[in-house]
Amino acid sequence: MKYVKITWYILTGFSYLAIVVGILSVASTRFEIVVLAGLVELYAAVLYNASALAVASDANNYAAFIRFRTLATAVGVREDDDGVLFVATEEALGDQINSYKTKVLIKNIANALVSIYAVLRILMAIIA
Repeated sequence: MKYVKITWYILTGFSYLAIVVGILSVASTRFEIVVLAGLVELYAAVLYNASALAVASDANNYAAFIRFRTLATAVGVREDDDGVLFVATEEALGDQINSYKTKVLIKNIANALVSIYAVLRILMAIIA
């Protein structure tokens, strides 16, 4: 199942690139190319920043939970009200964060390819 998900992420990344190539191929004038590529570049920047913020937020939440567990252990509390150990919760949270590491990497690579293509199209339109 893991490889199916990775294959799906790769296919969505390639389809993202194919859609952008198709959109920029339709543009006929230099002005259209610059405007459409600029919009694509803006979208890619927003998408990348949202992804980076989500990863940073997850890392911050994980670090906050570790600080909480350390303080709770210092006062002798080792489990929550349901009897689940804080260490088990910490491991589950860490596993969840690590599970989408590959997805984020693939999406960032696809986003970088789209961004590079858009910048190259802008440069080709300006130089030509």
